[in-house]
Amino acid sequence: MLRFHTKFCIGTIMLLAAGCTSSVSQSESSTSSQGEEATTRDDVATLEISEIATVEKFSEASVYPTKDIPNTAQKESQALPTDIPTTPLVNESPTISPVPPSSSVTEGTVLYVIDQSKSNVNYGVGETFLNQNNRYNYAEGVTNIVSGDISVNFTEPSLSSVGDITVDISAFKSDKTRRDNAIRDRWLESAKFPIAIFSPTQLNGLPEKYILGDTVDFEIDGSLSVRDAVRPASFSVTLTINDGEMLGQASTRLLMTDFGFDPPDISGILIAENEVDITFVFLARAAN
Repeated sequence: MLRFHTKFCIGTIMLLAAGCTSSVSQSESSTSSQGEEATTRDDVATLEISEIATVEKFSEASVYPTKDIPNTAQKESQALPTDIPTTPLVNESPTISPVPPSSSVTEGTVLYVIDQSKSNVNYGVGETFLNQNNRYNYAEGVTNIVSGDISVNFTEPSLSSVGDITVDISAFKSDKTRRDNAIRDRWLESAKFPIAIFSPTQLNGLPEKYILGDTVDFEIDGSLSVRDAVRPASFSVTLTINDGEMLGQASTRLLMTDFGFDPPDISGILIAENEVDITFVFLARAAN
């Protein structure tokens, strides 16, 4: 009986030992499997990062060439295009329109300041495309970066005056970016000389009296500074004043050669006229 009990205990201990051994083996197997899986995921992530870096490097090489672009190629890229349409630039600025006449008369002097958001300066130049059977096109550009003021003496209109009118000509925009860049860099050089200033010296043809709502036509003489040249200039002006606002338009024609640069000329492709039409459409508001 004692022998049987002893054998039974020994058998039980052996079974328990076998069970523990199996559990440990399964645990080690599971741990090994998880380690291999983690290692595999790390390898995949590393491979993906390497592939992304390779793609990004290739993309950068495609966008930013390792060799400098020759100067001749840069100049050609700034040339005026040969496909400029004949459709004129749409001018969204206010236009001169009749104002109902008023019988009221303002006395004294009133200062009017140009509202940049409602004003602009426009240029117009004729150009001929030699490589398109001498097709004619009227190119236009516009900027609204303009400032200035006008002092009106309603008691004696002849004592009225106009302050300096300043225009950022580097901001001129036409329907073609290439044309704009070529004008800024090669011909007008407005990137180097961005500001043009018209300094009025005399107002001619003002009426003896002014009634609000009337349209007045007169001339403004002065000097125009463009680039490093200062030349005489005269603008024809039409304006109307009513309800604390002045709506007007001034225009003139200039020669490029008067201001030290030749008209655009691309051999065998395009040639521009020397004359430039300048139109200033403005809205000014009473400051006092």
